[in-house]
Amino acid sequence: MERPIRIAFFVHRFPVVSEAFIVNAAAGLIDAGHEVDIYALHGAGEADHGRHGLVSDYGLEDRTSVFRLRERPRARLAWAPLAGARLLAAHGLRSSAAVDAGVFGADGPSLVALHEADMFRGRGRYDILHCHFGTLAEPVLNHRRAGFLSGRVFVHFRGYDISSFVQERGEQVYDRVFREADGFFAGCTTFRDRALALGAAPDRMSLVFSPVAIDKFPFRARAWIPGEPLRVLAVGRLVEKKGFRFALDALARLADEGLDLRFDVVGDGPLREALQAQAAGLGLADRTLFHGAATHEQIAAHLNRAHIFLAPSTTASNGDQDASINTLKEAMAAGCPFVTTTHGGIPEMVAGVDAGIMAPEADAPALARAMRTLLDRRADWPQMGLRGQAHIRETYSIEAVTAATVAAYERALSATPSHAFERVAP
Repeated sequence: MERPIRIAFFVHRFPVVSEAFIVNAAAGLIDAGHEVDIYALHGAGEADHGRHGLVSDYGLEDRTSVFRLRERPRARLAWAPLAGARLLAAHGLRSSAAVDAGVFGADGPSLVALHEADMFRGRGRYDILHCHFGTLAEPVLNHRRAGFLSGRVFVHFRGYDISSFVQERGEQVYDRVFREADGFFAGCTTFRDRALALGAAPDRMSLVFSPVAIDKFPFRARAWIPGEPLRVLAVGRLVEKKGFRFALDALARLADEGLDLRFDVVGDGPLREALQAQAAGLGLADRTLFHGAATHEQIAAHLNRAHIFLAPSTTASNGDQDASINTLKEAMAAGCPFVTTTHGGIPEMVAGVDAGIMAPEADAPALARAMRTLLDRRADWPQMGLRGQAHIRETYSIEAVTAATVAAYERALSATPSHAFERVAP
C-alpha cells in the first residue's frame, strides 16, 4: 500500500512505563511513514513521560487523546449538553445512539459513550482501529457500529485479557468480538492458540510480538569471577504473576550455600511491602534493593551492571499470565544471561537460542538449581549473550515487528470483509 495508513491505537492509559510495547509499536509505524493517533480510554498514565524516551522523541503525548471522565459521573452529566450539541452538529440524528443502552450497554445511559464519541468527533475516520488488549474491543466495536469511528478493527491479545479475564468472565466473553473484528493479533503462539480455541477465525489471526527498542539497551559481554559479589537483576511490576517471591526464595537458598550475591529489583506495585518483608525474613534485606519504577535509561544502566537477569514469571491465582515479556527481551538485547520459567509465552521466545536457563514456574528449588547451572556455564556467557542479542534483533526489534504489523493491516484493508456488522440506523 503506497499511501500512509491512518491508525488509531486504543489503550487503557498512556503512557505507562510497563507497557513500552505500545510506545515502541507507535514509533515503528511512524518511522515506516504511517499516521498514528492514540486514545487512552481509561485516563492518563504516569505523570513522568520521561520514563520512556520515545514518548518525547516522537511527540506521542501530542498524538494522544485522554478520556478523563470515566470516574467522574457528575462532570459527565454537567457537560453532556455541550457534548450532545457538538455530536448532533457532527452526526445529526445518528448522535442519539451515544446514549442508547441497546448500542453501548451501561456506557450509554451513564453518558460515557457520549463523551467518548465527542472525543472522536472530527477525527474518527481511520483505516485501522487497533485495540491493544482484548478488553478494549467492545467499546471500539460499539463506536464503529454507531458511526462515530470507522476502520478495520484489530484486537491484540497480550496477557491478562486472554487468561484471567476469560477465566473470570467465561469462555463466551469474546464471542461478539470474534464475529465482528477484522483481525486479531496475539503476542505469542500460546495466546494465539487460546484465542483460536475460543472462536477467533484462523484466517484473521496473526502472530505479532511486542517490540523492543534494542538500541536503547547497549550490549555488554558478561563475566563473573567466583568470590566477587554476583549481581542479579529482576525487572517488572510487583504483582503475583511476575513470580518475585519465588526469586527471593531461590536466592536465599544460594546465599545460605555461601554465594555472595546482590539482588536488584526494579519496578513497583501492590506487593512491594510483602516482598520487602519476605526478603527481610529470609535474611536478604542487606542483599536486596528495591529501586521502584525506573526510566528505560535507568533500566539499561541496571542491565549493564548485572551479571544475571532473573525472570521468574508464574501463573497468578486468578489465571493471569505473561506472553513473551519485554524485560527479558531487553536483557537478551543487552547480552545478559538469564534464568527464566516455562511460563506462558516465554518458552517459545527463548527456545533453541541457548542464551539462558529455564526452570519450571512457581518452583524456587528449581530456580536455584538453574542459577547454579548458569554459574557453572559462566565461560559460555559471552557467546550466550551474542546469541540472545541476535535472536532479539531478528525477531523482536521494532523494525521486524512493524513489518509484520503492517503486512497484517494491508491484508485486511485489501480484503472484502465477510463478517459485516449491522450499522445503527440514524
